[in-house]
Amino acid sequence: MAGRGEKRRRTGGAHEEPEEEDRISDLPDVLRLQILSLLPLKSAIRTGALSSRWRRLWAYRWPEPSSVSIRLPPGGGAAAAAATAAALAVIDRRGRRRVDGFSLAFHGGQLAQADLKRCVDYAAACEAEDLHRRPGMLTLQFPMGSPLLVRLSVRGLNLTAVNNAMVATLEVVHLHSVFLTDAALRRMVAACPRLRDLDLRYCRRLRRVDFTNVGVPNLRSFTVVDCSRTTELRVPVAPRLRSFRFSGAFLSSNILSGAKASLEHLYLCSGGPETGLPVTNLPYAVPRLSNLTVLTLCSIALQYVSSFTAKDVMESNLHGLRELHLLMFGMANSNLADIYSFLKTCPCPQLERLFVQLPTNTGDAFTENFLKVEEEDPPKGGLENLRLAKLTNFKGHRNEMQLVAFLLRQSSSLKKLFLIAPKEDHPQGLRKVHSDMLPDFLKKEISHLERASANTQIFFGEPDAQTHPLHSEVFVRF
Repeated sequence: MAGRGEKRRRTGGAHEEPEEEDRISDLPDVLRLQILSLLPLKSAIRTGALSSRWRRLWAYRWPEPSSVSIRLPPGGGAAAAAATAAALAVIDRRGRRRVDGFSLAFHGGQLAQADLKRCVDYAAACEAEDLHRRPGMLTLQFPMGSPLLVRLSVRGLNLTAVNNAMVATLEVVHLHSVFLTDAALRRMVAACPRLRDLDLRYCRRLRRVDFTNVGVPNLRSFTVVDCSRTTELRVPVAPRLRSFRFSGAFLSSNILSGAKASLEHLYLCSGGPETGLPVTNLPYAVPRLSNLTVLTLCSIALQYVSSFTAKDVMESNLHGLRELHLLMFGMANSNLADIYSFLKTCPCPQLERLFVQLPTNTGDAFTENFLKVEEEDPPKGGLENLRLAKLTNFKGHRNEMQLVAFLLRQSSSLKKLFLIAPKEDHPQGLRKVHSDMLPDFLKKEISHLERASANTQIFFGEPDAQTHPLHSEVFVRF
């Protein structure tokens, strides 16, 4: 007789073996929703992979909608006041029942400090796990009180942090255009022992991001973008840090000392022209990141790394690098020399994908700079495993053509080479459209260049999504 919860499965002849029965999925929806209500939000979402019967079921695990979103329309006067009153009435009608996510969006002057506190207290009382607020120039005190808060996203607010703030459950913090002091950030990070994702953007009051006496043992992803006054950044102990992205003023401190053994993805961009490079450990740290698989450098960071590495004859450990993305603010002789110098001094034998974002300027930088900088001989070898290369904003200028010829000549495994022309403005100025502006004679010239592999295909159109770099989000304008 079959055991409880089992079926009989015939395996040949008269032999039968018990087959496991998925009795949990056969339960009524009301009972499965009860199970989901006992799980954290992240675990509840993951149950959607079990079968089609579980897909999106997590969104209905509470009697009321699992998420509450309040978005006040722009404007002022009596209409704005009425919209605010109606929005606040929503939470009164709903009552203090569990909620997964709480989102609040308003404009400056639309919400009083007391009403903001009321919304935050409501989210805490409903044990929200995902909290978004954007924007409006009011002050919030950290923490927000929800015992299950995992993700916090704040935009356009003053954020203060008290000394005894403890948010043991918080894992993700995204701060955009938040008025936050250095000390408040340190106290906030110290209050979040589980913090794994920290994203700081346009936080203009931050000057020194220093976690020396704080410790971030679980931090895996760290992003700092356009925090214009931030020139010092220290993360001395981050044993699990996998991804670091920085765009802003050039850093002048020991930025990677605590993550050399773990860092896999690195994005470094100064975001503007060179104004004098400060003393930093950058040129010494990057070539020694032995676990790095994806690297994005702007042309200034590229120059800094390649020149110091060549000067000191350092041994590079970028042997595991699979993807290299270069953001070029210029393409003069010096820029091409920096690319060649980097590939010489920092060999990347496992490199499979190369992306070069060229400048959008229409003038050929070679014609203006060829008397100022000597040309650098290209490296011999080192790209044997390169399978895909993509040059964006390609115009066919001399140094761009030299780079294309080098890649075709040196990459014996190259399967696809994409040469994407710049986007041009719509005549009416309404939008930007992609135009294949490369003339036929230039395409013909490129098609006749020497190739190390007869199987290399050259494309002049935009590729599919699979050929975009991992760091496809570029934080600066070209």
